[in-house]
Amino acid sequence: MTEDMMAMIRRKDFAPFNLALSGGETAKHMFSLWVDEYKDKIDWNNIRFFWVDERCVPPTDAQSNFGLADRLLFGKINLPASHYYRIVGEGAPGEEAILYSSLVKATVPTVDEVPVFDFVLLGVGEDGHTSSVFPDRKDLLTAAEPYAVSVNPYNKTVRICMTGKPMIEAKHTCFLVTGENKCSILK
Repeated sequence: MTEDMMAMIRRKDFAPFNLALSGGETAKHMFSLWVDEYKDKIDWNNIRFFWVDERCVPPTDAQSNFGLADRLLFGKINLPASHYYRIVGEGAPGEEAILYSSLVKATVPTVDEVPVFDFVLLGVGEDGHTSSVFPDRKDLLTAAEPYAVSVNPYNKTVRICMTGKPMIEAKHTCFLVTGENKCSILK
């Protein structure tokens, strides 16, 4: 959490700050930092949390991005369930992508039917993917709906991911990337 991000959240006094989160290893460090350094400095009730992507697993699975956020962040800041909107990873992927697209379009302000998040926080995988948009699925960057089904080409896990338009149209989009093994990808 940066001072700029905290200022953006504070400026949203009468409307929720819509934040889309990624998961993965970097998120583990980020959630711990937010709890340790910002737990009492942020009006968490002013934030609505959404997901950039989710593996098609239940929230109790170690691979669940929601499960990670719930264990490391929400549970420690006592965030009410009404303040986050999880992707139901244990549901039928195609149906859940449609349902989450509808939920996001009904909850987040839109421009030309594209949800405009206040902040989209993206990560990058070691294979170069972001939001489960893998290098072989560039079609997801121009998809009509805000969320779609993606399959990891390396291990065949099914995921639901944010497509390109909401990433691009967000008021602020940031990549949080850690690890020397990702330097070549960033270049």
